[in-house]
Amino acid sequence: MASLTRLIARNTAIHTTGKLLNLPIVLIVVAVMTRALGPEGFGGYSTIIAFLQFFGITANFGLLLTANRLLGETATETARSRLMSNLFTLRFFSSLIFLSLAPLLALLFPYPAAVKQGMFITALSFLAISLAETLVPVFQRELRMGYVAAAELAARFTLLAGVALTAYFHAGLLWFLAAIVAGSAMQFLMMRIFTGKFIELHLAFDWTVWRKIIGISWPIGLSILFNLIYLKADTIILSALRTQTEVGFYGAAYRVLDQLTGFATMFIGLLMVPLTAAWVARDQTRFRRIYQRAFDAYAVVAWPLLVGAWLIGERLMIFVAGSAFAASGKILAILMIGMTFVFFSTLFGHVVVVVDKQRPMIWGYVITAVAGFSAYALTIPRFGIWGAAWSTVGAEALIMILTAAMVWRATRAPLELSIFSKGLLASIILGLFLYFTRVFPLAIPLFGGALIYFAALYAFGGIKKELIRDIVSLRNSPS
Repeated sequence: MASLTRLIARNTAIHTTGKLLNLPIVLIVVAVMTRALGPEGFGGYSTIIAFLQFFGITANFGLLLTANRLLGETATETARSRLMSNLFTLRFFSSLIFLSLAPLLALLFPYPAAVKQGMFITALSFLAISLAETLVPVFQRELRMGYVAAAELAARFTLLAGVALTAYFHAGLLWFLAAIVAGSAMQFLMMRIFTGKFIELHLAFDWTVWRKIIGISWPIGLSILFNLIYLKADTIILSALRTQTEVGFYGAAYRVLDQLTGFATMFIGLLMVPLTAAWVARDQTRFRRIYQRAFDAYAVVAWPLLVGAWLIGERLMIFVAGSAFAASGKILAILMIGMTFVFFSTLFGHVVVVVDKQRPMIWGYVITAVAGFSAYALTIPRFGIWGAAWSTVGAEALIMILTAAMVWRATRAPLELSIFSKGLLASIILGLFLYFTRVFPLAIPLFGGALIYFAALYAFGGIKKELIRDIVSLRNSPS
């Protein structure tokens, strides 16, 4: 019987492989759009995405985390079908309401006409994405993330085809946005089809289930709302006070970080069900083991990304987006510090939900939202994208500290820093390699650096032989 570690490692490897296959497609899409639209046009695109993300994520209102938690407490397929059908229906109507309001509110902002028109088009993409995301917990619970990876890959190919055609015919921003809608629709369609392999899904209005879901999710949703104030207010304030060109530089760097944020959320999503089950069963040994392994995994990923962003971030952004976006590389290096904090705050924030401390944690999100918004308001008018980037770093550091403190208060679960330290040592070696190969073609520091890092990490004992065997094992997973 395959172990939980093996199943999680295999599913993480599958989804990571999917992300790695998606990455060149995403980079090509960004490369085509940045070159076709230029910094100003890409700034308009970034404004649309940030504005709609604020409303789209608000519409989530904690429903995904609630689904992961409740699925960990649900034993039968019938009960899971009832839960997910009601949750899907609730998410559909909440997304429809919020994403209908967003383009209307955007009319009040001093945006160019194309940006305001683009809000109405792209809102359809966010509706499709929100519905597709609602189904992810089903695959996380079953540890069958290959289906999610396949749907994402199909969506990316659809997006790439649409973007390529738009660029070929010089059709402009609105047609690029239409291509994004087509990709999102493809993702939702495939996710909906795959979900039928595990549960029956339909529109459901079971008020008992709705009340239970809302009772658990509202503190999470309120926390997410405050989260958004410091996560997305930077781009929105930039778009209102500075030029769309500056927003374009900032948005190009954020497009790279969005891929990493998706990985961080996906990974902890795989662990939510076993973490919840261990906590509910009061199995402290198992809970702490899973918690520690998640912390170790984030540390192994965060350190090399941070070092790499500082040493080759500018070259990477020029390669991806073109020489006009060189400033995005410097912004990427700063924001990657914040992304390091995001990895760990993602872990701590999810554990807060597992241990049912989302209500007292609201104050932590309020404090961070006020601090972050104040920093943006003070720095962006004077320093523009640089003030936004460093303010984001500060806000991410603060929420990481506050969520970690809440987890410690609730669990008293200590974290060992052995793998954390080994990842740091391996990253120092990576940094030396990147420094001495900085004049070589980008492929050498990029791919050679990855090999050097993992070789050093393995030599230091940061990766165990047993884990590698689990990941590459060809034995079938248990049903």
